[in-house]
Amino acid sequence: MRRLHATGLRERFVASGVYSQPDGLLEHWSAHEVGAGALFLRVDRDGRAAGGPSLLQEALRNADGNFERIDQQHYDAGGRPGARLRCTRFAGHVELSLDNVDCAPDEQIDMGPDYVLIPPGILLAGMALARAQCLQQPVALLRMTLDADRFAWGRSSAVACCEQSGVIQAGERALTARRCSWNDSPQTCWLDAHGVALRLEAAGQSFRLTHYSRRHD
Repeated sequence: MRRLHATGLRERFVASGVYSQPDGLLEHWSAHEVGAGALFLRVDRDGRAAGGPSLLQEALRNADGNFERIDQQHYDAGGRPGARLRCTRFAGHVELSLDNVDCAPDEQIDMGPDYVLIPPGILLAGMALARAQCLQQPVALLRMTLDADRFAWGRSSAVACCEQSGVIQAGERALTARRCSWNDSPQTCWLDAHGVALRLEAAGQSFRLTHYSRRHD
């Protein structure tokens, strides 16, 4: 698993796992505790085995479940770095900085008091859905996407819908999860009590979490 920054000496391991996609892309991730209930999340969406691009992500999630910072670096199929998007959450607004792109000034987007940031990928988007379910509905959203080698984002609102908890199979283990989705999306996600997506169904395909490890306190 590649990282934008090495694990710090004061970080304490919490969890890790891998998502496998039918196109060959692997999403490796890890979560480390950094104090005051906050988690530092690292994600490597690795497309090298499929001859495709990759995306490295780092996110700081506070004790409330909100992403305070998200840093995303795109790499092309040859491993060359491309655009880099930095997103910082403030009370009522988001600041976005796009590097390595000509004529791309920083942008500030007003969001209101309660909102959710949704980056691309499985882990972080699942955690965003888990956070949104705890807020008054509908929820203000800032959705970030990566199309080819370009980042884009847009503001919207949606309702997070979750059913009662049930048991699903995750590898060789039976785990408790909630079936959740956005009212404006056909995707369905099974989230455990920590907001980790155990399974995602989208466009007729199923993406499952494997090699899921979690610290036992």
